[in-house]
Amino acid sequence: MSRRNKVLRNLLILAVLIPLAVSRSGLYLSPLLAHRSSERSIHYGPSMVVHVRDFDQGKYFLCKYDKWISCDTIRRTLFFFWRFGDQVPGVENDPEKPVCWTWSSRDTHCKAYGILNDGQVKKIELTLDDDTVLTQSDFYDDMFLLTWTDEKQEGGRNPHGRQVKSIKGYDSGGFVVYEDR
Repeated sequence: MSRRNKVLRNLLILAVLIPLAVSRSGLYLSPLLAHRSSERSIHYGPSMVVHVRDFDQGKYFLCKYDKWISCDTIRRTLFFFWRFGDQVPGVENDPEKPVCWTWSSRDTHCKAYGILNDGQVKKIELTLDDDTVLTQSDFYDDMFLLTWTDEKQEGGRNPHGRQVKSIKGYDSGGFVVYEDR
């Protein structure tokens, strides 16, 4: 076999083996591929992606699936690869509640997300235990996503970081129509 044929053969072998090795390693070339794989890994979905938000280490995928809502965290790794993070299954939407929501944190990144089941709710206000207030009035298909970073959590002074103290839903007149503490 000539040298040229050996080089071509070896390149062909590498072209087959490298994508196979990357896919088996949990690394993906796009955040959407990582998100879809994350759902398949726990037999969830495929969900409808309602909104994607960037953060310094990756992306949040706010999604709906059947009677569930979720916010999947996809993180950038090794410069241009992506790896799935946490919270794919999310929570089951309880249509009896005006606002169905949850929150979570990992490292210094925190997120609260949910769905509005009551058409009266026009604004969501989240209050943290240090009295920081986060609000949202533009929703994504009746869903919301509030994010914050918590440097206290990384420094170790407060191992739990800033906790959610309360959430309120306001109507168009500014009156509270939903509150959860």
